[in-house]
Amino acid sequence: MLDLQRIAALIPGQWERVIATVLLLAVGFLVSQMWTHYLGRGDVPAERRRLHMVWARNVIWAVVLFTIVSVWASTIAGFALSLAAVAGATLIVSKELLLCVLGYVYMSVVRPFKFGDVIEIGTVHGRVIDVDMLATTLAEHGDSGLPTGKTAAFPNALLLTLPLKNTSSTGDFMLHFLRIAVPVEVARNLAQIEAAATAAAVEATKAWQTQAEAHFRQVADQSFVELPTGRIRVFWDFDDPERLLLCIRLACPEKMRLEVGQAIFKATWRAIAADMPSRDNERQAVPEP
Repeated sequence: MLDLQRIAALIPGQWERVIATVLLLAVGFLVSQMWTHYLGRGDVPAERRRLHMVWARNVIWAVVLFTIVSVWASTIAGFALSLAAVAGATLIVSKELLLCVLGYVYMSVVRPFKFGDVIEIGTVHGRVIDVDMLATTLAEHGDSGLPTGKTAAFPNALLLTLPLKNTSSTGDFMLHFLRIAVPVEVARNLAQIEAAATAAAVEATKAWQTQAEAHFRQVADQSFVELPTGRIRVFWDFDDPERLLLCIRLACPEKMRLEVGQAIFKATWRAIAADMPSRDNERQAVPEP
């Protein structure tokens, strides 16, 4: 009883607001849990279910926070002058926290990515699975483009300081750059290797090539940005004197890029290997001095 009297003395005449705040928090938690339970019972796909859950949770708690601020508005106004005196110190202490909130505001206004996009920022690469006011969580992708089974979270403050790459910005199809290392000693017939790589790329993408080209034309018209046509292009990177890099640019669905890359790599190296025995025979036929 003595402890309750001390607490009551600290907040005289504010018990109605305290009770209202507790009730609002309880209602917000209950509604959030009910919404999660409701989504779990439906036949909605997992990705869309996660999207609805994240945005509903953010909206619910934003409404709760706004209502609580409204309840305590008169009290907050009374402390305004006192808060101004310590605002400078608070700003310095909570600079990172403030930057995270500003990063969330930037993301909400500019929309550099949306839920479900595959993004890369700093050393983090993956699909966006959760966004809140302080941090963004990704399902991490490895170098091969496959999920690693891990999650990676980064503070929203990084959105204000680091460049962000969105590999899903073009929608259903993306431009995939495949690089195949070719040793100089087996690269005597570049035209034959290019032809084999082109044929492999055409075979791997024939199911959607026409649709992808139409998609990129539509995206370019809607965004007023000149984009590549999505057609297959093969070229060489010769910066390394020890090996050549065969570069193949093609359009494919984001989830298919690993399968497409593996198919093109195997077909191209199969063609190179088929030509290597004849070259070995040529070397053996040359008499030694």
